[in-house]
Amino acid sequence: MAAIIELAKLMWAVTKKSDDARIETLKMPTGLKKDCNKAYCADDHAYHQLDVYWPQDASSPLPVIIDVHGGGWMYGDKELNKPYCLYLAARGYVVFNISYRLVPEVTVNEQVQDVMCALQWIGDHLGDYPCRTDEILLTGDSAGGMLAAYAAALLQSDLLRGIFDTVKPQLSLTALALTAPVAYMDAPGLVGAYTRSMWGEDRAAKPTAAYMNLDAILRETKLPPTFLVSSSGDFMALKQTRRAAADLSRFGVPNELMEFPTFEGVDLPHVFSVLHPEEKAGMLTIDRMLAFFKKKKKKEENV
Repeated sequence: MAAIIELAKLMWAVTKKSDDARIETLKMPTGLKKDCNKAYCADDHAYHQLDVYWPQDASSPLPVIIDVHGGGWMYGDKELNKPYCLYLAARGYVVFNISYRLVPEVTVNEQVQDVMCALQWIGDHLGDYPCRTDEILLTGDSAGGMLAAYAAALLQSDLLRGIFDTVKPQLSLTALALTAPVAYMDAPGLVGAYTRSMWGEDRAAKPTAAYMNLDAILRETKLPPTFLVSSSGDFMALKQTRRAAADLSRFGVPNELMEFPTFEGVDLPHVFSVLHPEEKAGMLTIDRMLAFFKKKKKKEENV
């Protein structure tokens, strides 16, 4: 297990160089207010922080988006998804962009706890920003998609909060959006060897051991209406995203899967819309995700 972690560290170091170079090329949206590095836990840990972005000309409360970055549970922080979150804020949203502690300092169990603590802070501070408290989208990509899905479930389940030993945020979600989520972590083959290691060497002894796959979570509680996206070039999560959509339907959760076979003759890569929100495919995906969010809110209001 230690060998897997060490090899993964090398891989993520290469990924960081690529991401740094990509982010340098992006033109960031303007006209936004930013409140950065807000501590959401009562400690000084650098990863227990979040940023808030919103249009500076906001004259009335805006819908809210909360984003959980990906990075294989071992890599990244809120800076990784900052461009994506700024693009979302420029569409007319208050966006909360959170960091969480990383493996191997912690395991997935503690990362779920971190996300729940961030949601508790957000729930307690919505009034500090021009937020609509009744219109909230939680989203995440890749590993962040898994963490977002689990957090959405824990918000609605006393049982699961007890098993994962988390706080109880005062927050109600309108919808969930999962970009290429890796949410079946007890999988066969090399992917499963990696994802199981994220739960720690003592994972079998933990009460969370029975909940390493999304379908186990769905047996205990429903998720909010969920938008999912993947693509033909997503070798990491295409099958997992399809499986998630099928399981959501099986357990009665309204969902919409946006899958790109190819786009203008190109196989789009893993989490393409997060990596390049300014490109045509990214903009189309964001458009559809936000339309799904708005549609679910409208349906709520008409009930």
